[in-house]
Amino acid sequence: MKKIITGFLGIFLVLGIVAGTGYALFSDTVSMTGMVLGTATPTLEIRTDEPGLNTWTTTLNFGGAEPFAPLLPGEYDWGEFYLRNQSDGTTDPLDFKITGKISSVVQNTHWDLLKEAVQARICVYDKTEMDFLNCGADRTAWHTLKDWKNNSYTLPGGSLKQGTKRHYAINFFIDSSYTNTIAGKTITSLTIEFLGEQVL
Repeated sequence: MKKIITGFLGIFLVLGIVAGTGYALFSDTVSMTGMVLGTATPTLEIRTDEPGLNTWTTTLNFGGAEPFAPLLPGEYDWGEFYLRNQSDGTTDPLDFKITGKISSVVQNTHWDLLKEAVQARICVYDKTEMDFLNCGADRTAWHTLKDWKNNSYTLPGGSLKQGTKRHYAINFFIDSSYTNTIAGKTITSLTIEFLGEQVL
């Protein structure tokens, strides 16, 4: 009889433990509604001071504009342009690292003769440096057009802050060692592309 009672007590203890783990706690909930998540809008714009090309845009079309002067060995030519970071839609600044490269060009016999003869560099514009093609001290190295076609180079001046613009000069040069083999040649449909990449 004593063994049977002990057995029943063991059953009641097991049932009590099982029942004790099955009860519910008080709870409540709150919620957030109407949330809108979006992403920033990166916007890089370009213009020059040239009439007809002095409006901010994403594509600066030089078709019909006054061409660069014909280059001579040992001489330079230059142009100027602005880049502006008009990114928006974020409370954190969307600053850009700017790189440039030749993205397309008509590749024919003229290109083959000139791609290593013509060199280019990009500088932060400095109007006081007229003897140096308005090229300030902050500049890229000289690179051949072939190099600009095959590689991207970081533009000088550091990151382009959101809401700011920067004035650049672009210089072209042919070394004096070149002869008549490159005379009378023309590079056409040359496109230089600038990439603004987020700075973290």
